[in-house]
Amino acid sequence: MMSSQPSRSSGAAPLAGGDTAAIAALPGVIAVHRNTTHWYNNASFALPLLAAVVVGLVGLALRRGDVLAFAGFLFVVTACMAPVVLVSWRQTPTAVVLTGDEIVALHDGRTLKRLAWTEVRGVTRRETQGNVRWHVTAATGERIALDGEIADLPGLLREARRLAGLPAAE
Repeated sequence: MMSSQPSRSSGAAPLAGGDTAAIAALPGVIAVHRNTTHWYNNASFALPLLAAVVVGLVGLALRRGDVLAFAGFLFVVTACMAPVVLVSWRQTPTAVVLTGDEIVALHDGRTLKRLAWTEVRGVTRRETQGNVRWHVTAATGERIALDGEIADLPGLLREARRLAGLPAAE
């Protein structure tokens, strides 16, 4: 049953600023699945920053220059990783919208990709270096990657298979 209002997932993060308007413009929205993380949750940024702060505090408490120098190194690593994380974040969906006709990946209101259900040929699980990601793949080879941080990912995958006319997962 299609509705003009997106479904709500319990405990989901609020929509990114531009996503609300972009979703309102889509016809036949069935469900909206938000990304529950932000760019600063990326481990390539957060871990060296956290380590730099902890090591810096230890260095100050112990009054050790070598420990403070290591904290400085960790701050440099953090600063170097920030642009990489920000660039990759711009290609990460902040919301995935299921409509009666298609699946749409949005980033702050900007459409990253959209695939018509008639073109979808598979919903597959991919694991890379311990990170599980799902791909909704079209006959053309185009795909929308779905990370584990998407709210109610199992529900999104069930609904995507149903809307694409694919068999349910085992």
